[in-house]
Amino acid sequence: MHDDLLRDEVLTIVDRMVNELLAAARITAPPVDVIALAQAHLGMIVCMDKRQLQRGRAQRAAGTRQIYLRPEPTEERHQWTVAHEIGEHLKPELLQRLGIQPHEAKAMAGESLANLFAYRLLVPTCWFVDDAPSLEFDLLALKQRYRTSSHEVLAWRMLDLPQPCIITIIDNEAIHRRRSNAWPTKRALTPVEKKCQRYVHVHGKPKSWAADSWTVQGWPVHTPEWKREILRSVMED
Repeated sequence: MHDDLLRDEVLTIVDRMVNELLAAARITAPPVDVIALAQAHLGMIVCMDKRQLQRGRAQRAAGTRQIYLRPEPTEERHQWTVAHEIGEHLKPELLQRLGIQPHEAKAMAGESLANLFAYRLLVPTCWFVDDAPSLEFDLLALKQRYRTSSHEVLAWRMLDLPQPCIITIIDNEAIHRRRSNAWPTKRALTPVEKKCQRYVHVHGKPKSWAADSWTVQGWPVHTPEWKREILRSVMED
């Protein structure tokens, strides 16, 4: 990647291509069903393949791009896989707009281009930038509106918004991911975050907790086999 290619420039071009794709497919509001978009608008074939080990596999046959999905426990995983493959499909055009030769391409802005595209196709910036604050960053309310996206993708997209926060994803009492768009962050929960996470973990209910100049929102994403909690932490002025 060219050293002078700034993260904001990469994201602006990715967002622009997402907006163009949505407009061409006449998708005017969430949720974005990327499987339907791939099939109806891009002419791709999406099918299940129980034999494959990886989450998704793409190949071209008779001039048509085919995406093979393995069975998954949630529809959101299929949506993510197809969104990623659409990103791979459009990668040459993305690189051309970025002024990058294919042999020079590598992970940009801390993510692969296909990943960046998938995040923004499932949760387009043009809608999310207004929806998130209008719904008070309530992850469960946002999930109802962007139902083809996973909770994790939605939470991580909050880091792309101008409002400063820390997003933490805890799986079975262990921190899986933790990042801030504003402050240096240690891979450890603060006391108020621990209290909020513990309540959500035990009771399986959303919780908002304020103390020590911090407000923490917590949400459960629980299944019988797995307990995940997602926290959004904000420092009060």
